[in-house]
Amino acid sequence: MSRTIKLAPLLRKSTDGQEFVQVDASTTLECLGELGSQFPDVRRWLYDKQGGLRPEVIFFVNGERVFSESLSKPLQDSDEIYLMLAIAGG
Repeated sequence: MSRTIKLAPLLRKSTDGQEFVQVDASTTLECLGELGSQFPDVRRWLYDKQGGLRPEVIFFVNGERVFSESLSKPLQDSDEIYLMLAIAGG
């Protein structure tokens, strides 16, 4: 199923400036994998050197945060998806 992911500004640098990206996926985890396949540069923001999802990756579905234990939960047709990074600085 085709999904639209809305990307936070920092991630858009790795998607040729696109705010919205279409992916074929049925879960949030598949969305991340498809995003990385379409835009290999975005992987460095999403995954660590061992291939695990970085803790600063935050995924929202319909305005509610999706935590790691729910990443494989199927998405509904009308779900709105937003991907961002929690970056701290000092």
